[in-house]
Amino acid sequence: MPRRSDSDDARPDANLSAEERDELLDDDFKAALKELAEGYKPFLEAELKRAQATPDALIKDAAANPTSCEEEFAQAEALFAKFTSEDVAPKLLPAAVREYLGPIDRWRWCLLHVRCCLVFGWLLCRGPRTFRASIYYLYRYWRCVREVLGAPVSHPPTPAERKDFLDLIKAMAKAYQPYLRDQLAAAEFPAGLPDEVFGGSLDCDEGADAQVRILEQLLTTDTARALLGADILAKHRQDAFFWFCRCWCLCAIRLGCCLARARTLKDLVRCLRWYRRCLADCYRRLSCDLQGPTGCVRGYTDVVPGRILEPVVGSAEGALFARYLIEVRDPGGDLMSNVVVYPDSVGNPDLAAVQGNYVVSGGTLGWVDVHKCAVDAGVDLLTSTTFELTLRVFGTDGSELSPPCITTFSLSVNETFIKVVGGATSVDYLSPPEPLRVGGGSSDPLATVGGQVGVAGAANVYGCLGEKIREYNLWAIPDPSFSFAQPAAYSAVSPGPNWVLLSHIEFTPQTIPQPSGPPIAYTADQVRSYNVLDGDPSPSALINTWGTRNECITVVVDFTTVTFCWRVPSLNGHSMNSNALLQPFRLNPALHQGGTGKFTLLLQVIDTSGNTFYDVQRAWIDNEPIQGLISGLSGVPACEDLYTMNQGGMFKTVNVEGYAWDELIEPGNLAQPTSDNFDHYTVHFAKQGVPGAVQLVNSASPVPARPMPLAIGSLVSWSLQTLDALTNPLSLPPPLSNHLLDRGESCTYNVILRAWDKTLVNNGSTVHQTGPILFPVKIINGPEP
Repeated sequence: MPRRSDSDDARPDANLSAEERDELLDDDFKAALKELAEGYKPFLEAELKRAQATPDALIKDAAANPTSCEEEFAQAEALFAKFTSEDVAPKLLPAAVREYLGPIDRWRWCLLHVRCCLVFGWLLCRGPRTFRASIYYLYRYWRCVREVLGAPVSHPPTPAERKDFLDLIKAMAKAYQPYLRDQLAAAEFPAGLPDEVFGGSLDCDEGADAQVRILEQLLTTDTARALLGADILAKHRQDAFFWFCRCWCLCAIRLGCCLARARTLKDLVRCLRWYRRCLADCYRRLSCDLQGPTGCVRGYTDVVPGRILEPVVGSAEGALFARYLIEVRDPGGDLMSNVVVYPDSVGNPDLAAVQGNYVVSGGTLGWVDVHKCAVDAGVDLLTSTTFELTLRVFGTDGSELSPPCITTFSLSVNETFIKVVGGATSVDYLSPPEPLRVGGGSSDPLATVGGQVGVAGAANVYGCLGEKIREYNLWAIPDPSFSFAQPAAYSAVSPGPNWVLLSHIEFTPQTIPQPSGPPIAYTADQVRSYNVLDGDPSPSALINTWGTRNECITVVVDFTTVTFCWRVPSLNGHSMNSNALLQPFRLNPALHQGGTGKFTLLLQVIDTSGNTFYDVQRAWIDNEPIQGLISGLSGVPACEDLYTMNQGGMFKTVNVEGYAWDELIEPGNLAQPTSDNFDHYTVHFAKQGVPGAVQLVNSASPVPARPMPLAIGSLVSWSLQTLDALTNPLSLPPPLSNHLLDRGESCTYNVILRAWDKTLVNNGSTVHQTGPILFPVKIINGPEP
């Protein structure tokens, strides 16, 4: 029972309830009230002294000592110093809370934080404040919290501190917006205000708690990181009473606001009574709340790379909190696995977490992987896209909150991605920076493409609100620095003058002539149903034009098989001629002959509600012919005589001169196989009229070597003794030995050069290559005259 005072000085109004009278007569309440009133005393005495001064003295004092921001803060600190001390502040906490908190050493940090909250509420509510002015007080509050928790803000703030404060400002702006909209609506439509005034619903208390309600929306678990700092948050969020500290802070802000608007000292009693009840309400048992996801959701791609995540927003808190679980059931009612990502101690996604381990108050409880939900739901999505989400909260004593919190949401499913370009594959196609690879594995070599280039993926929309694909566009965008960012979903883009439109398809009604009988008019929905670009089981062609195809069914009528066929609208897939189409936008016109460069492919899908979805794929495109030439054999031109020995009878060595070379896509960039796509070259010799050829070299290094420009070099050093049948230094077996010469024998030979690059040409069916380059020469196996 509350302790009663023996004093007769306090006699509450007889109209109060017994509980209210006991509250006012409680010694702890009176002790706290006394300290609060004592805090006001110096300021009231100073103001009384000023009131008794002459007007001249008052004017002189006001001119000499104008009120400053620092004086305002100093006054607030002095006003509440004793009230928030370690011996007074706990007096207003319920006994159960004091027992729950334990020794002051455990929660001193929380009390220091609460003092900042009280000062913040008092300063912010002392008078009308604009949004801009509130930011200044938010700044002082932020600095106060950081300082009392042992992590003061630097002077000047570090980049990380600046970001934290900007995040707080953005949160404050978001919290302010509903209030500002309400005020604007009242100003634009004032006709009902007279009735509210005359009826008494609009009085002097109007808007008294507006600032506090705004701050409650601001001070959520999600903003705690920006307010406290990541290190402090990680340290204290593990405390069992972390959630209580936030609630205590909000009560303190409300108390500060109430005191700032107090008209008389009697109002202090009213404010303090409310404050005590607020603290008692903070100590509540397990509770939960779900604010989202609800309605039609689409998810976000900027939370975790490669995933589309929708935040779960709400609260999981209370005394003896231990953990929480988020469960998702598919449209068929089956519990889904591995579709929830939980936050870590500072609110970042933790892919390894299997439950929520920290109290969340009005913040992000986790994220639902909506893409995985859609994939795992499978055929159930054909009948419904509504999922059920359940939040279960557990206590340290093994108890579970009952009933749990439940919400439902529907998926707006869009399949918008580019997976294959010119025979190369994007493995993690949801990630905008993901490169193209030769195969389908993440460790496969990087790829360049050229020639006829097809593009495949998916362009499909279905789900809530009856949304369906209306049209799509596919562009190739010159992007020398690969800096074109994937546009955000639901945003608009304006094609640049150098964007190359590869495909524009609209799903509109079509009338198709038939093999016999009248034409058939197909609705837009029917056109869509015959041309679903869902990329399943293999990527769908995205460079398309409209055409027709036959659809047939076979039925049995009176034991007779009859086949019926009709024509339907059909998307006919194509490949772009990248060499011709992109040639005007080649990366380096001075060096490149064809449509060569770095391009970003942009896929835009627009649904029937006008929503837009995007995917990008970066591509190195190579349309440079590989170049090869044999210019001579150590100066001996084509078709001339070449002796294998010098006059002294020693076998000669000659250089096969020429080049085997491929232009870089990006000048100076020697990265293979993107910018530098040279693969290898070979040099053979072949005796006229003898099948086959003998290889002299197979080299992966171009001639001239990188980074030299195109010029004549040595392709291979050739010892002409390799042609001598007597010694056969290469140990060539038959029939290759038939390419050799007996002593004194002569014959015409071809020296043959071939070169290749690594570019996937014509959708991977070939690569750039020179074909055989022949250099004829007559060789005599003997000493020169």
